[in-house]
Amino acid sequence: MSVLFSWVNRQNKNSANQPAHAMAGNVSICIQAFHSVADELVVPQKMKCITESQIDEWLGQRSIHKDPYHGNASPTLYLQFYAPTNHGRIDAFVRYYYNFIVPEVDSLIQMTDWGTYEQSEMIAIEGIRSNCGEDRMLIDAPGHILQFGEKEIGISLFSLSASFAWSSYLYSPRDHSTLFNWEGEIFDFWTDSVHALSMIRIMLNQFDLTLTHK
Repeated sequence: MSVLFSWVNRQNKNSANQPAHAMAGNVSICIQAFHSVADELVVPQKMKCITESQIDEWLGQRSIHKDPYHGNASPTLYLQFYAPTNHGRIDAFVRYYYNFIVPEVDSLIQMTDWGTYEQSEMIAIEGIRSNCGEDRMLIDAPGHILQFGEKEIGISLFSLSASFAWSSYLYSPRDHSTLFNWEGEIFDFWTDSVHALSMIRIMLNQFDLTLTHK
């Protein structure tokens, strides 16, 4: 963009003694150049909330198994372990997960059960959704598509759902890695990557979490 502005300044200086039709031509070229540069600018996308059918479509396009805990198919590798015991530790764990298991890729967080929620809890979740322009109820659009630059929103949504004893999925196309939070008590992890599984084991040791041996 700065290159464009420099070019415009040079054209303005050179056109001081030019006839009107030549100056008009310079202005036209300038406008075309500006639109060309503007078209290349990347506008950050906000989190998008989606319906159950759109969740199915998003997962299907990426060959990700939906609800592997209750479904008939899942990624090849699996671990079940007890979840961190307070919000601060949950937040830190999910942050590590985003940084080391599913870095720099889009993700989908689906709320699956919030049957015993308190109004104060829903206010927090609806506040995040509203900040991204979403005004539908959670039951009408329980999925949240996040660009890789929106991991802080993902960390917040998943951590809060576990802290509130809700249930939720965190899906990612990277190695089909999937994290399931069951009411903030147990986390299930599936992946097709041996490396990702090894990283989860390292995280369990770091956060002093134990396997359920299921």
